[in-house]
Formats: sequence, C-alpha cells, structure tokens
Amino acid sequence: MTIQLRIILILMVLLTGSIAIRQIKKKNLELQYTISWLFLLFVILLVSIFPGILSWLSSVMGIELPINMVFFLGFVFTLLIMYRLTAAVSKMSREITELTQKLALLDKEFKEHENRH
Repeated sequence: MTIQLRIILILMVLLTGSIAIRQIKKKNLELQYTISWLFLLFVILLVSIFPGILSWLSSVMGIELPINMVFFLGFVFTLLIMYRLTAAVSKMSREITELTQKLALLDKEFKEHENRH
C-alpha cells in the first residue's frame, strides 16, 4: 500500500468518523446503529496505519491474497449490518403492532364512553 493511499484512507476515516460523531450528537443517528460503522472505520484506520496486519490476517486464515481478505471481510461486515437492520426492523414491527392494538383499544373505550353520554 503506497503512502499516498494510506494518507488518503486515514484522512477519509477521520473525516467520516467526525461526521458520524457529529450526527450522533445532533441526534440524527442513534449510537446503537452507528457503532458497527465506527468499528469499521477503526479497522480501516488500523489497516491504513499498519498495512501488514491485512497480510498477516490473510495468511493466518489461509487466504492466499490480502485483497481476497478485504472482500471476505466486506462480505462478513455486510451480513452483520443486514442482520442488525433486520433485528431492528423486526423489533419496530412488533412495537408498531403493539401500539396499534393499544390505540384501537383506547379508541374503542373512547367511543363507548362517548355513546354513554
């Protein structure tokens, strides 16, 4: 990895990280959904500073080329993000169903109370 690429990656990580943190502070992003992205930025920063880590990790895992390791890690990261988003959507769906049922019961009680008077 050339020094120019390493510098560009470090600058991009710092810029992206600062934007993400600013968005969390402004409450535009929730921390629980941003942690995985911040972790990815940290990994990219480590690989940018110490490019030998990627070669070492790929040899330990039996992956012949470091670029294949990058694709593998990208695939794993994508699966993790998809799982986290699916879990969040499922939780929100349950909460919406529960809120809808509570609203329907309150509406029914209100109409019954209105009909009595």
